[in-house]
Amino acid sequence: MGTSPEFWNFFEGEAAPRLALRANTFRTMFEYLDRLNRPVNIIETGCARVNDWSGEGQSTILFDKYIHHHAAESKLYSVDINKSAIDYASTFTGPKTTLTSDDSVKYLARLTADFLMKDRTADLVYLDAYDLDWHHWYPSAAHHLMELCAVLRILRKDTLVVVDDCANSAYFVRGQNNAINFISPPIIGGKGRMVAEFAARIGAKVEFAEYQAGWSGF
Repeated sequence: MGTSPEFWNFFEGEAAPRLALRANTFRTMFEYLDRLNRPVNIIETGCARVNDWSGEGQSTILFDKYIHHHAAESKLYSVDINKSAIDYASTFTGPKTTLTSDDSVKYLARLTADFLMKDRTADLVYLDAYDLDWHHWYPSAAHHLMELCAVLRILRKDTLVVVDDCANSAYFVRGQNNAINFISPPIIGGKGRMVAEFAARIGAKVEFAEYQAGWSGF
């Protein structure tokens, strides 16, 4: 029940060349979903914005395209507090995608309750609802930790949880000839910093840690 070749032709031919730092990890996400070999449920916070592939990643376009070419029962649930983002997403998404304008944490709590009533679980949770200030990362990192807490009850051990904008962070001293001397090893930073700390405490597995970070085992 893997995705049809049309999706992979689109991804490798049109999307990946424009995704810059996100290309490899998006590929990993879709390969993971293919291996499940059944209908999938994708949950996304933060909708795609107008035509910014390298800056924003256009995840909604990618996820909608994926489920369009996947099993008939596959679904995408996407939320954004900005109604203009929802309005834009509605111009290119199909009937298998549900778009909602709301605070993402509140929405995820309601969606979780609905999933539990219907005995459903999430296969991929993609968290990207809060704009990041690299110099003041805490608000976005805390928001994404709250999002994770809102969906924990509908995650399986093999559910993939991904946070965008997670470039590594480290303390270092610049030495002679611009040599970099690390004071501490690099850690997952940006939006995913607090999710990463929580994941490490409970023994969740880091599946990848590039510009996007992904975990299983929550």
